[in-house]
Amino acid sequence: MHRLQAPGDRNRGFSLHTVNGIGKMVATDLARRNARVILACRSKERGQKALTEIREQTGNRNVTLAILDTSSLSSVRTFVERILQEEKRLDILVNNAGASGLPHSITPEGFEKTFATNHLGPFLLTNLLLDLMKHSLPSRIVFVSSFIHTKGVINIKHLKGEELHDLHISEYYNCTKLMNLVCSNELARRLEGSGSICVFLNHTN
Repeated sequence: MHRLQAPGDRNRGFSLHTVNGIGKMVATDLARRNARVILACRSKERGQKALTEIREQTGNRNVTLAILDTSSLSSVRTFVERILQEEKRLDILVNNAGASGLPHSITPEGFEKTFATNHLGPFLLTNLLLDLMKHSLPSRIVFVSSFIHTKGVINIKHLKGEELHDLHISEYYNCTKLMNLVCSNELARRLEGSGSICVFLNHTN
């Protein structure tokens, strides 16, 4: 991950779904390094609670909250519009969406909700912010995957909730984490030599 400079710098990073777990830990660490941190959370109530705790633990008042539902591509686009209007640079993007156990459902935009939340939304978000990150060198994009991706399969039709009859609903997560990994590897290849890098990490479930 990008090593932040001395206190007082203007580095900016944000992490998705920071209300608990890995995302909150990453956001707290960045805040301790005096980074400007944008918490991108689906729930305003839970996001506000995380924001208050991070500010209290780190003393960094330059931590803010923005509402983002990665299952909604419309929400992703609205969020990106705000970021591009308000931020001159973005040094670190942590894609940490990892919903599991959601009931099978199709979003109003026609995508299966788990696949939209964990992969399609973060994929769109990353691509829409890519130009800003290329102007914020050196910048880092991090996809949080999982070791359980080894049990996943990739079928593009899954994104629209099709051909899922052979999968238990608990396996949707495995497939989305494999998609994260493949996406990260391809983006890393495309960014080679640009000054921006893309990496993934596997966490244990």
